[in-house]
Amino acid sequence: MLKRYRVTHILPCPADPDKIKAVVELNEEIQESFPYINSWFKECIYNHPAMTLTLKKDGKMITLYPRKVTVAKAVDEKDAQETMEWLKNLIREAFAKKGQIKPDYSRRMELKAPDIYTLLPGTNCQVCDEMTCLVFAVKLLMEQKSVVRCAPLFTPEYKEKRQLLMEMLRATGYPVPGIRE
Repeated sequence: MLKRYRVTHILPCPADPDKIKAVVELNEEIQESFPYINSWFKECIYNHPAMTLTLKKDGKMITLYPRKVTVAKAVDEKDAQETMEWLKNLIREAFAKKGQIKPDYSRRMELKAPDIYTLLPGTNCQVCDEMTCLVFAVKLLMEQKSVVRCAPLFTPEYKEKRQLLMEMLRATGYPVPGIRE
């Protein structure tokens, strides 16, 4: 299981400008391991229908997809590679022990307003009809506002933040409009 992977992109991290985000392609599908990993890590965000699993390790946000992984908030490419080696071993262990582990299909960790807020432009421009970006984040979390109401987020300047926010919303099961990047 997961013999090879390849880092395809190293980007600035939208959540922390001093760090990077690595996009990694996998040689095979790994979603079968998600419910087993979810049973080990109590702070995962697992979305079984969307086939995504997000977990945190040493301050990094790692999102697993069937044939791709993103590692956000890595210090550098070496740190992202070390995280991938850890993840590869974790996936292999989950497969080796799946007969001994009860799979967990629940979504324990909920998305929080500060998670959303850090990925918004932070301009408090009020285009969304809210006083602050934090209030908008709360309304988005409560599904009272759509992410498209944040016009600045859809400008080229915030492309990386937008992509990470959309990824996080999809991974946690929130409605995300079909937007072309």
